[in-house]
Amino acid sequence: MAINFLPKEVKFFDYLNLQAENLVKASGYFKSILKNGVLDEDSARKIHDLEHEGDTLSHEITDMLNRTFITPIDREDIYALANQIDDVMDMLNAMAGRMRLYKLDPADEYFAQFIDLIDQSSVALSNAVKHMHDTKRARRVLDHCIEINRLENLGDAVREKAISNLFETEKDPIMVIKWKEIYEVAEGTLDKCEHVAKVIESILVKHG
Repeated sequence: MAINFLPKEVKFFDYLNLQAENLVKASGYFKSILKNGVLDEDSARKIHDLEHEGDTLSHEITDMLNRTFITPIDREDIYALANQIDDVMDMLNAMAGRMRLYKLDPADEYFAQFIDLIDQSSVALSNAVKHMHDTKRARRVLDHCIEINRLENLGDAVREKAISNLFETEKDPIMVIKWKEIYEVAEGTLDKCEHVAKVIESILVKHG
C-alpha cells in the first residue's frame, strides 16, 4: 500500500491572515474607545475576548504545524510569525487591563497618539500578511514592512515627549509611575509590530 507523504491542503496563510485581521479589530476598537473617553469593564472585556480569539488561532496554527509534513514556507517561520502576532495582541490586552486597573484617563493626548500609531501598524501588518503568499507582490509586502518601521520610529519620538511632559507636569509620583509604564508598554507594542515585520522580511529573502 502506497503512503502519500503530501499533506492535505492546509491554509497556513489564511490562518495567519485571520490572526492579523483580529489584531486590526482589536486596535481599531481600542482607538474607538479613546474617542468615547471611557475604558469601562465591558470595553476591556471585549479586547480581552479578541485576545482570546487570537490565542485560539495561534494554538490552531501550532497544532496544524505538528500535524503537517510539508509546509508552504519553513515551519519555524510560520511558528515565529504566529507567535509574534499573538504577542502584539497580548500587549494590547495588557494595556487595556492596566489602564482599567490604574483608573487612568484614556483620553490622554500621548496615549491617543500611541494607539493611533499602533492601529496604523496593525493595518500595515495585516496588509503585509495578506499578500506575503504571492511572490509577485513581494515589493508591496516590503513597503508595508517599511511603513511599520517608520511608525515604530514615530513611536520612539512620542515616548520621549510623553515621558518628558509627564515629569514636567505631573506632581503625583504614583501617577508618574503608572503613566510611564503605560507609555513604555505602548512603545513596546510598536516594537513588537516591527519584530513581526522583520520576520516577514526574512521570509521574503528566503523565498525571493
